[in-house]
Amino acid sequence: MSKPEIIRTTYTIRSSDVPRAAALIAREMSLGVKKTAYETAGTESFAAKPLKVEEGKKYARVEIMVPSQRISSAYGLVLSIAGEISCLNILKSIELTDFEPSPALLSRLPGPQFGAEGIAARRGNPKRPLFITVLKPSQGLTPKEYATIAYESLVGGMDVVKSDELLQEPEADYIKRLEATVDAARRAEAETGEPKWVMMHTVDRPQSMIDRYLKGARTGAKIAMLSPAASGFPMLEELARHSQVPIMAHMATSDWLWQKHGMSVRAWARFMRILGSDLILYPALKGTLKATKSDLKTVREMCRIPMGDMKSSLIAVGGGMHAGTLGVHADLFGPDFAYLCGGGVCGHPDGARAGGQSIRQSWDAWSQGIPLEKFRKKHKALDRALTAFATYV
Repeated sequence: MSKPEIIRTTYTIRSSDVPRAAALIAREMSLGVKKTAYETAGTESFAAKPLKVEEGKKYARVEIMVPSQRISSAYGLVLSIAGEISCLNILKSIELTDFEPSPALLSRLPGPQFGAEGIAARRGNPKRPLFITVLKPSQGLTPKEYATIAYESLVGGMDVVKSDELLQEPEADYIKRLEATVDAARRAEAETGEPKWVMMHTVDRPQSMIDRYLKGARTGAKIAMLSPAASGFPMLEELARHSQVPIMAHMATSDWLWQKHGMSVRAWARFMRILGSDLILYPALKGTLKATKSDLKTVREMCRIPMGDMKSSLIAVGGGMHAGTLGVHADLFGPDFAYLCGGGVCGHPDGARAGGQSIRQSWDAWSQGIPLEKFRKKHKALDRALTAFATYV
């Protein structure tokens, strides 16, 4: 008899009756809370079972073994381990804390199609972060205006340009903007001798998002972005299975999930990787968004730990970043991360080219072990950035 295929799930719960709650969670997520006379050996093979219950003063931790032999999609996975159980009235709260799929289940899910290794190879393996400009203003620019800012930041030293997740436009405008920006990236690449990429982000109805993704890849976009908490996790899986370009999972909307009645950052990051994220974006330290070193380390761990034969992902950070905030992340990750800057590049007092230069100069200072306050004295773009962004907002 073959060994049963199991997902080992961990929940953190609050309940006045923890053992009963654990039993009901297991029943609800597999056969239904009410046992019937129609259950057989066949149905029993799908029964989830509590493995361990640890009660604390306020919260309890519950481990449940969930059969996964029929799961083969993001939709099925989410329903199986994070579905209706959250509505059980015996629970005051429930957090999906972590889950460990079997190798067999992992083999049925896409995982990163390019991975951190593939991204590094496409860049020529430079020993520094991937620097990404988030074009600002977020909305209202013409394709020509957008491409001009993109070109300036890329010539200044940034590697990738992308739109803000808020940008929405008719498909014709989307293609015009991509065409203009891809042309700008190619000119910047010829001028600098470095790979320069355009990141696409499709905002539309589900099928139209897939169509735009495929057209964007044909237009010359070398990387893509998706906010899976907004689009639905299955959309990430679908785009990854097309395997056109690396995909960055954006954290927009995810904090609505990162709650004690929701899922942990750890569980979210695991979902992102196994469903196809080559890069996983999380809020940065010392910026405009909420973040902790502990959570950043957790996301990086989820990017790297062995998961069957899946490739690793690259952690990305962003949210109010500029030349002065690069070092704290380099201290955590070394050269192996993506660094997103919007206003910190486009809002530089001397323009986006100088903004890009300031990021590269900040990296040069860190990699050479020279304090920014000393390095800025002979590097104008960095000096101007540190002054301008001493108070970011």
